[in-house]
Amino acid sequence: MPAEDGLRINIRFATAADGPRCADIFLHGRRAAFSWQPEDRFGLDDYYDCVDGEEVLVAEAGGGVVGFVSVDAGERFIHALFIDPLWRGRGIGSALLREALTLLRGSAELACASRNAAARAFYEHNGWTPVPDAGPEGDAAPLVVYRKSAL
Repeated sequence: MPAEDGLRINIRFATAADGPRCADIFLHGRRAAFSWQPEDRFGLDDYYDCVDGEEVLVAEAGGGVVGFVSVDAGERFIHALFIDPLWRGRGIGSALLREALTLLRGSAELACASRNAAARAFYEHNGWTPVPDAGPEGDAAPLVVYRKSAL
């Protein structure tokens, strides 16, 4: 599947062998996304706790895993989406979101830290809409919930 810049990526279900790479992407991605938190708040094992019981799709490009998305199919919720920083801006996150929506076959929701302006802009650029009254209100609210229907 070509990404936005013509890069060839392969999206597939994760295997146990993908865990360490996904954990590394998750750790470094969270440290960057939540820069207001102390770095030692996050650890490699957080990935396994976060995706426990969820479907995980990975994106491969350049010979390895460069990102992943985790989906809670029962809740119709996209839980985590992280891309290796060296591969951002190449359409990989958008491709993973599209594949997650296809997997869910309908509308889905996700939550994003309200302070994470880059992620919020990314989701809105990809057609996700903030859900009014889905959580605490105002700029100080910790999360913004987004919704989108399947393509």
